[in-house]
Amino acid sequence: MKKNNKRPIIIDCDPGVDDAFALAMAFAEDSLDVLAIHTVAGNVPVGYTTKNARGLVKLLGVDVPVAKGATEPLIFDPFFAAEVHGENGFGEIELTDLAPLSPLTAMESYVKILSEAEEKVTIIAIGPLTNIALLIKSYPELLDKIECISLMGGGLKGGNTTSAGEFNFFYDPHAAHIVLNSGLPIIMSSLDATEQSEFHQKDADVLKEKGGELGVLLHDISQSALKFHREVNHSDFMNLHDVMAVLYLVYPELFTTKDVYVKIAYDEGIMRGFSHTDIRLQAENPPNAKVLIGLDNKKIIRIVLETLTGKDVTFN
Repeated sequence: MKKNNKRPIIIDCDPGVDDAFALAMAFAEDSLDVLAIHTVAGNVPVGYTTKNARGLVKLLGVDVPVAKGATEPLIFDPFFAAEVHGENGFGEIELTDLAPLSPLTAMESYVKILSEAEEKVTIIAIGPLTNIALLIKSYPELLDKIECISLMGGGLKGGNTTSAGEFNFFYDPHAAHIVLNSGLPIIMSSLDATEQSEFHQKDADVLKEKGGELGVLLHDISQSALKFHREVNHSDFMNLHDVMAVLYLVYPELFTTKDVYVKIAYDEGIMRGFSHTDIRLQAENPPNAKVLIGLDNKKIIRIVLETLTGKDVTFN
């Protein structure tokens, strides 16, 4: 039984447009108890991801520490996704009213929370996995305090940064390799499922109209991603990739999954970041991840809009 019937979670993230949606959903869900937010470089440099997290925490009016994490991947040089998220990660929308920065680093915060935890903690990882890989290698004695890792990353179908590599896994494939081989229970929100989530301009407009200050922010920061998808992918929607790592913990019935053994390609070649599974080797390599491969988009978008606005939403 969870304390107060809530699941204790730490969110490891790189806000980022869809990270902002995921953070807002995590705080809005009554069954989740957010203990801390740990930032990492990914969509944009860690200075921006940390500022964005602090600004969102302040806007939401929640008392949750924000701790700054890794500035670059374990091995490779960093690169960013400003073309999707804007140079600052929030589509050039600047938040100036910020929650305080924790005096602890992300690593120190992990160690403190897990060491003191009386019940197991779930990690929601929606950015590159650098912080978590460092934790696994540095403090293996704390792994039994982790319930599971619900991450957004990879794609059995291939990638979105390259034909092989999804962004988070491509950014730090060595970290993804460490996490997938940690022995911890892994829920992997892969592109196979997350690219089925379709968030349209009309959905953003609902947030702006009915969602108060938060809704206006989410509408405004989403415009850079929607523009990117219109111009580059020739689609009239963006994907709420990171939100799925949150929603599966609350609404697992809205997803289809597959238990598989996932191996990460971490060389510098054309397969960098590829999440490979071979069903012929399942007897030799038992599943190490529950991979999301499908979802009910209509129900999910309705839940997102109604949760973030607190109002009933009518779909055409």
